[in-house]
Amino acid sequence: MTGNGLQPDPVNVGSSRSITDMAANLFRSKEPPTGSSLITILVAAVLSFTCGCSKSAEQSKSTEPEPHPVTNSPLPPLIASVRPTATPTVAPINPSPPKTVEIDEAVARVFDKAVNMDSTQALSFVIGDFNGDGSKDIAVLARVNPDSLTVINNELANWTLEDPKQVPIPGTKAALQAIRPKAISVGKGDLLIAIIHGVGAQGWRNHDARQAFLLRNTAGATPQVQSVRQLKEMTPNSKLPPLTGDVILETISGRQGMIFWAGAKYAWMPYE
Repeated sequence: MTGNGLQPDPVNVGSSRSITDMAANLFRSKEPPTGSSLITILVAAVLSFTCGCSKSAEQSKSTEPEPHPVTNSPLPPLIASVRPTATPTVAPINPSPPKTVEIDEAVARVFDKAVNMDSTQALSFVIGDFNGDGSKDIAVLARVNPDSLTVINNELANWTLEDPKQVPIPGTKAALQAIRPKAISVGKGDLLIAIIHGVGAQGWRNHDARQAFLLRNTAGATPQVQSVRQLKEMTPNSKLPPLTGDVILETISGRQGMIFWAGAKYAWMPYE
């Protein structure tokens, strides 16, 4: 049969034809068929059918596709693992101690000719991150230029003129009261602290560093910079105000105190 897709076996076809010929010769004979002849034809037919079935089954098996074993090997990862990288830090430019000419240039850039650095002091400047923004600031002891008093005392000047001793300390009752600060003015020969806030990695050397303050009545002797961590380690039991940046420790008339950033201005408080 060819309806199921199987081709006829030539061996089976030949066997069938032999059996048919035997049967035809038997019936063409004038003599009636004997029992042994019929049995011989029947046995031949059964054997032919059995061989044909076995060969057809073998051919069917040979035409079936061979199954392939399925392995459980792990698939390669689609997404590679990403290792966290450390955030690069911006290295400060020119970390070496500043030269006098650099400080003079910065003071002239910000304050024009209103003040000049007082180089007669044993220590005329300190450097630190006073407002806690990550950029280096500079505090310079400066003398008032007598010809620029009008410019310095102008409320519209490019800097903030203040007396840190009049600025309320954060966290105190005075800081909660809305008290209008007194007008501040300077005179000839006053010694001030000129602070320039830094910008970016260059800090106070940056030409865009323009935020500046002139502090009156707080220029002391032997100023030094202390970080918040160092200050707490030195005086763990002291009551410190909220601090966001480095502080300036100094001595005024034999009394030690500190200048610190209070959020919008600089404040001064005794430090024992």
